[in-house]
Amino acid sequence: MPSLLVDQEKCLKNIERMARRAEQHGLSFRPHCKTHQSAEISYWFRDFGVHSITVSSFRMAHYFAETGWKDILIAFPFQPGELETLHVLSENCQVSILLDSPAALPFLNHLGHPVGFYIDVDTGYGRTGVRTENPELMEQILVKAAGNPQLQFKGFYCHAGHSYKARNQEERSTIHQKALSDLENLKKQFDRHKPRVLYGDTPNCSTQKDFRGVDEITPGNFVFYDLIQHSLGVCSEQEIAVALECRVAGKYHHSRQIVIHGGAAHFSKEFLYMEGKSVYGQWVQRNERGWTQPERNTWLTGVSQEHGVLEDAGELFNQVSLGDALLFLPVHSCLTANLAKEYSTLNGRRITNIHST
Repeated sequence: MPSLLVDQEKCLKNIERMARRAEQHGLSFRPHCKTHQSAEISYWFRDFGVHSITVSSFRMAHYFAETGWKDILIAFPFQPGELETLHVLSENCQVSILLDSPAALPFLNHLGHPVGFYIDVDTGYGRTGVRTENPELMEQILVKAAGNPQLQFKGFYCHAGHSYKARNQEERSTIHQKALSDLENLKKQFDRHKPRVLYGDTPNCSTQKDFRGVDEITPGNFVFYDLIQHSLGVCSEQEIAVALECRVAGKYHHSRQIVIHGGAAHFSKEFLYMEGKSVYGQWVQRNERGWTQPERNTWLTGVSQEHGVLEDAGELFNQVSLGDALLFLPVHSCLTANLAKEYSTLNGRRITNIHST
């Protein structure tokens, strides 16, 4: 089976770098755990002063609460099907949720314990949240929530995810500056509530220098990074901290293709367009300390459920045999990690995650 290898040293450097950025800008740091989804990896953050985390689901919140975390933000809009889990969580830890509609509030009328909430704000991403041009809807949420003594308004949460679609640093900076301006205006408009502003996407948190009006950052992907982040100029290839190890399952001389046991069920179907090809991963060369980038780019150019295909492997075709292990940097480490039942360090130590049994 394919195995996701984690370079712990690189992870720790990535964590330290982001923690220092937060400190330099006077920001609290509430890292998102949706990328690694591992209790052990979450503990690595504690050495850098992290005491609160962000997650992307109630199931993930339950997992991290059971492993000792006491301050958890669930960065996904609350819906009533999660009410029972919310009751359980709020008994044992400080839990906060996102709201973007007054329609969710009646379901929260009988909370047994205090629950914090942030208004999910959309500054242009267009996924979830109240658009910043609609402060009237935010006011409706606050007025309706005021009648519930167990609900505590904390502030505004923004994930400027459209930064991933920016074609260059200038476009990304434009997205970032609009988000900061919108959030700053909201903070002033609702100043009577003393709202905190939470902001987080890995591209902007990794590269921007202006965080005016922001109180806390919540990035997640930076712990591993990936080829998407590298293609955006957010990280170097040397900072990508995970690689998927896959065995050679076939060599076909008529086409000079290599087939590996590693497909969409392991990498996902997310791809980048590189050198005129759809790319699902990039081969890297294993060495004593982990892996290095070869002189020639060799791409994983096709995936089905279990199969991966290297259509133009060059000299690698002559160097490998059936059963050899090859390493590939993932396009999107969040999705690749989510598909893994567990991870392995470079020295073979097992790291469990939310999917481990």
